[in-house]
Parts: sequence; C-alpha cells; structure tokens
Amino acid sequence: MPSTDATARVAAHCAETSFAGLPADVREKLKRHLLDYLGVTLGAREHAESTSSILAGLGGGEGGEATAIGTGERRAPDRAAAVNGALAHSLDFDDTHRESSLHPGAPVIPAALAVAEREGATTERVLAGVSAGFDVACVLGRAVNPDAHYDRGFHGTATCGTFGAIAAAGVVAGLSADEFESAFGVGGSQAAGSLQFLSNGAWNKRLHPGLAARRGVTAASLAAAGFRGADEAIEGEYGFLNGYTGDPNPDAFDRLGDEYAVMETALKPYPCCRYMHAAIDALTEIGEQIPPSAVNSVVVDLPEPGVRLTGDPIERKRRPSNFVDCQFSMPFASALALSTGEAGLEAFLDAQTRLDDPDLRGLMDATDVVSTETVQSLFPDQWAARVVVETDGGTHERFVETALGEPEKPLGWDGVTEKFESLARSSGVGEDARRELVGVVREFEDRSVADLTDAVRRAAVAAP
Repeated sequence: MPSTDATARVAAHCAETSFAGLPADVREKLKRHLLDYLGVTLGAREHAESTSSILAGLGGGEGGEATAIGTGERRAPDRAAAVNGALAHSLDFDDTHRESSLHPGAPVIPAALAVAEREGATTERVLAGVSAGFDVACVLGRAVNPDAHYDRGFHGTATCGTFGAIAAAGVVAGLSADEFESAFGVGGSQAAGSLQFLSNGAWNKRLHPGLAARRGVTAASLAAAGFRGADEAIEGEYGFLNGYTGDPNPDAFDRLGDEYAVMETALKPYPCCRYMHAAIDALTEIGEQIPPSAVNSVVVDLPEPGVRLTGDPIERKRRPSNFVDCQFSMPFASALALSTGEAGLEAFLDAQTRLDDPDLRGLMDATDVVSTETVQSLFPDQWAARVVVETDGGTHERFVETALGEPEKPLGWDGVTEKFESLARSSGVGEDARRELVGVVREFEDRSVADLTDAVRRAAVAAP
C-alpha cells in the first residue's frame, strides 16, 4: 500500500471543521438525520427484543452527565453513548452511506450528544461534530474498501464508525489536530466488529455502533487529558488499513474536505438491509398489480455484496426464524412486499407471527437472489436492483437504479417527520412530546442541547 499521511489529514480536517463553515443545505440535512436518529432510537425502545438487555448491560444505573434517549435516564457519557448508539441501530432503520457501505449516524450522533452534555457545548458545535464524524467514518469506509473489509469479516459501521465517533466527540470537545491524532491512535486499538452475527441472527450487530460511540467518547477524553496515542493509526505498518483490508484505497483521502458525507447519506424507508431497498421498491410496485397467488417465480438481481448478505445461503434465507434473519433475507422481503404491498416497520413486525404461514413460505421458496453484470457494474455508485416476477399471466420486470431515501430520491423534511412520528407514536410518545421534539430539531442551531435532552426526557417519561 502506498505510504500516506492519512491520519494527519483526517486530524486536520476535524480540527478545522466548524459550524460557520457548513453550508445551509448541509445544516438542514444534518438536522434531518438528527430527527431520524431520535425516531429510530425511540422506536427501538418498544420494538427491539434486545433493548432490555442493552439497557441492563450497558446502562450502569442512574446518575451522570448525559441522557439515554430511550429512557430519559442520566448516565455517564460513555454509557449514554453506548446505549443510544445500540438502540439507534437495533431496528436496522438508521441512515446508510452507500459508497462506504456503513451506517454513520448510529455511532456518530450519540458520541457528539454525550460529549456536548458533559461539556455544555452549543448545538452549533454538535452539528459541526456530527458533520466531521460522518466525513471521517465514510472516508475510512471508502479507504478500507467495503468489499475487502467484509471479506475479512468486519462490520464497517463498527470499525470505521469508531473513527467517526472519535471525530464527532473530538470536535465537540474542541480537540487540536495533535490531540485528534492521539485520539485516532487510541481508536486504532479499539476498532472492532465481526460479521459472525449473520450465523444465528445474533444481536451483536445492534451493539456495534453503541460500542463504537462509547469508544469515541473514551478516545477523545483520553486525548484531551494528554494521553499519547499511537501515531499513523490509519496508514501505519500495523495501522487500520493494513490490518483490516486486503485491498485498500488510500486515494479516498484525497476527497476529504471536498464534499460533505452527510449529503451522500440516505435515510431508510424500510427497516432492513439497505441492499434490499431498490428491490423492495420494485416488488411493492409489482405487488400492487398482481395477486400473490399468481406468482410462480421471483428473481432478484443485486450487487454481489447484497447477495452475500441477503441471499446466501439461499435455503437459510428462505427460512428466517427471527427479526434479524428477516432483515437480512431478500426472499422474506420479496414475499412481504408481494403479499402485503408494504415493507415498513409495522409490516416487518406483523410478519414475525406468521413466518410459518404456507403462503409466505411459498413466496420465499419461489425467490432466487442473483448478481449479474447489469447490476454489479453500477456498484458501489448505485445499489441498484432488477426484479423479474413470473406469473400465470405473464412476466413483470422492474429495474430500480436508485432506491427511495437516497440523496437522488430524498426523504425531505415531510418524509423524515412522517417516519419519526410513526416510530415515536408506536413507542408510546404522545402528540405534544412528538411535536416538541420535531420543533427543537428543526430549530436546533438556535436552541440548546438542554432543550433537546429535556424534550427527550419528557417524551420518555410520558410514554408507558
């Protein structure tokens, strides 16, 4: 791998990031991602089976300087960040960045908010920290090469997300460039996250961004206290790129500072693996035109990484046994979309009670997942899908290049607010509390962090 000064460049970028330098459209996009984060975190409190164990295992009881979004409890900043990051990813409904193939918001936003509460930082500094965190997580994801990173068994949201969380926490804490280098040096010894959860539908994946957020708070705190971290944490002989990928792309760092990663990041309309979304868009459209009983076969063409995550081994993907299995099963999503015409959270949850239903199983058995040059050639710039459904009455084919929620087809304020309302309402948050949270986020740079956390606590207390 060519020698680079990647760590120093990333540290300088973080130290130079400021709210004043963020364009207006970037500020608005950051706030939409903040509202989405609050919605998926509140939703997980009610709908994720893993939540009680996460709260008990990561919480550490009452007392502290930061707020756990799902409960309103005060906790130590690193523990609040861990709980919030884990809940934000527990429904797999959080934002995604396609080129880096990771979820930046879940590790980044909790780290920024936890440190902001501890430091008494402004909301402007929070937004700057979140922006830097997205930039760093996503540039690391590009540099490590998502395919090669996955091939080694790593989950990019956990590994690259650790560096993004450090960036967010460090900007909020006001680290210097030298302190950022030390913080990243600490992060290089912590970045972890295995894909082994795919073997049994384990909850590890939900935990990954929470642990990354906690690592971000810890690394930034150590650096601020004068701790000396390893140098060249990213590009060194035993650094991140050499250890975590067999095909690094150090040229990715040349783009750092030229664009804002949040502007390239999607918001999800469906609570499942993002590789499946373009196909779901196509299948729901087809499902509106044909009865599910008429389906003879379904072929879903995805990028190769999407097949590995959601279609291989096909026999197991056709028999999901829990919510996590369903989130990573293209046959399940195909059967759901064709049988109900929907694939939102409510549809996913409702289907959990009928995984043995013969009609649903029949549609899963009829679904094959493949990858062809037509779709793979567009990856990673586009996570496209081609769907062919054979029925008694003929062939129905759709090609979707860009899924709903991507920057090219964004969920604007109306779409994000609707998603937030649905998640918060289903978690028992009342209308007044929902309206207050939306209002605080919409005006975030003119409000305080305490305004947000006070609203969060009122929402948590008001819910059953």
